[in-house]
Amino acid sequence: MRTTALRQGLVRPAEFSTWAGARRYHERHGRDRRVLEKLRASILRDGIREPLLLGVRATDRLVFVFEGHHRAVIALELGVRSFPFRWFWDPDVQAVEHEPFPHHALGRGRQAWLCHHETRS
Repeated sequence: MRTTALRQGLVRPAEFSTWAGARRYHERHGRDRRVLEKLRASILRDGIREPLLLGVRATDRLVFVFEGHHRAVIALELGVRSFPFRWFWDPDVQAVEHEPFPHHALGRGRQAWLCHHETRS
């Protein structure tokens, strides 16, 4: 998925009100700050290797990062163009989906959020 979906608030952080708030929180806490430092180096070198886990709330189609807040913060900071992801229908976090992501949940222009390798026939 394109990282601009994070930047524009179409994919939100689950634990924070904004991505800026997530970044501030992580920068203030020693363990989180160390995680960010390691990810910064790793993502610069190898890209994002572990997919973010996105939840899609069935009731209102809100899309949020369930796991991967640190990776998302660094992706935004470094200007990474896209990120790998898995997803589930909230609240069933145990059932990671294998069907195509419901891009309509991201609103108008949903195809713009697809990366070429996500396109499904």
